[in-house]
Amino acid sequence: MQNIYLISDTHFGQRFAVKFFRRPFKNIKEMHKALIKNWNDNIDENDIVLILGDFYGGNKIFSHFLLRKLNGEKILVKGNHDFKFRLKRLIETKKIKIYNKIEFFLDDYHFVLTHKPIKNIHEHTINIHGHHHRVLLPSKFEQNKYFNVAVDHNDYKPISIKKIVEDKLGASNINLVDIIEQIKCPNANVQYAFA
Repeated sequence: MQNIYLISDTHFGQRFAVKFFRRPFKNIKEMHKALIKNWNDNIDENDIVLILGDFYGGNKIFSHFLLRKLNGEKILVKGNHDFKFRLKRLIETKKIKIYNKIEFFLDDYHFVLTHKPIKNIHEHTINIHGHHHRVLLPSKFEQNKYFNVAVDHNDYKPISIKKIVEDKLGASNINLVDIIEQIKCPNANVQYAFA
């Protein structure tokens, strides 16, 4: 069965990430090795991976390498380090879809997937995001309405949508097919497509 995983802020190819975010790696090569292993140990080729921003930095060859090396059908939500010229390189591969945000509904809840957490969200809305590396979420946000999937907070591994829904709603039996249809439906998220 196809599963859905979320991850953000991998910062592949960005040397500053090791030192600046105080990651437990000696160097970028060690970080890449761990992130790729953790990704592929958890994600099968037919799974969907929602990358909530700050995916990589590097040249066209490196982008092709990553998309080929990492398991799963990849969908990227643009982050603040995902510059247009990098996004164009990814689009050219035809191996990834790119959005500014993604939304889906589950029971009475509205899920909004973004890179940065959204301020002032409505009741019955859950914002799954990344962006914050050292702090899970600034204190000005209502903690129960957010879930941070940045690798720094999840042992440098992707996290399943089932685990997030269970954490936020207490529900463990969810209809993945319905969520997948909403995510992949051209009409549902087309307005947020990058290109």
